[in-house]
Parts: sequence; C-alpha cells; structure tokens
Amino acid sequence: MTHGRKPRQRREMRDPFRTALMRATKHTAAELASIMGPMRACLKATREGVATQQQFEVLQSSMVIAEAIEHSGIVRGLAGHISSALQACTAIEARALTSGAWVQTALHFYELDALTTAVDMHEYQLQQLSAGELHRIVAQTMARTASSGGTVVRISKTDLAAMAA
Repeated sequence: MTHGRKPRQRREMRDPFRTALMRATKHTAAELASIMGPMRACLKATREGVATQQQFEVLQSSMVIAEAIEHSGIVRGLAGHISSALQACTAIEARALTSGAWVQTALHFYELDALTTAVDMHEYQLQQLSAGELHRIVAQTMARTASSGGTVVRISKTDLAAMAA
C-alpha cells in the first residue's frame, strides 16, 4: 500500500564482482594506448604548429587531470613537472589568443620540453591508477571546472580518434 505516494523504483542490479573488478584493475596496454594516443597526437600537432584550439584544449585538460592525480596522493612527486607544463599551456594560450581568435603559435624550447616531459609523466601516472580511481578523479575535475565557471566539453571517442589520425 502506497498511501498516495509513488511506488519506489527498483535499482538496477549490477554484478558486484564485475563492478569491483572494474574499479580495482589497472588499465591494460591497449587501454593506455587509447588514452595516450590522442594526447600524443595533440602534443605532436602543437609541437609542429598546426594544432587547433580543440587539440590544444585536450592537451591542456590532460595536464589538469595529471595535476588532480598528483593532488589525490596516489602518484606523488611529479608536481614540479606538471606545474611547469600548466604554466607553459597558459603562456601558449595567451599568445595564441592575442587576436581574439585561435592562431597557433611557435613554442619556446622550455614549453616544448615541459609539455613533452609532463605527457610522459602522465602516462606513468595512468599506469599506476586503477580504472575506478581515474574515473573518480576525472569526474571530480570536471565538476570542479564546471562549478568554478569553466566549460566542460565532452568529446566522443570517434572525435578523439580523428584527432589522433
């Protein structure tokens, strides 16, 4: 008897072992390649001076996620590399948007070095994280960005694959 209330909806039952396994396992080599491939392609386009604004934002977002992984305490000791890459991203973005529209700019050596090193360090971070930890950190970073007034753009895997090609 509901006494005028709507009946409670049943929750979807998930296999607890599969859920625990998903959250506790590390990424396979193929999964790491699918994450790092587009990121390395965006770095390559930025390095060559042909990156679009979206490709640069993928690279910059990866550095923000790397910083969030560092702050989570799971993988520590990379803060200097990541912060220098984020500073390089800020400088590149400021130069590229001086006219109001995105115009790819040449990179200084220290910016290129900082970005390349940080992408390599981010790959190391991803090797140490479980899938559940990465999912949680990405969700928190997206929520923090949205709540601070930033925009969160979701890019499909096909669009990321097109960027990598």
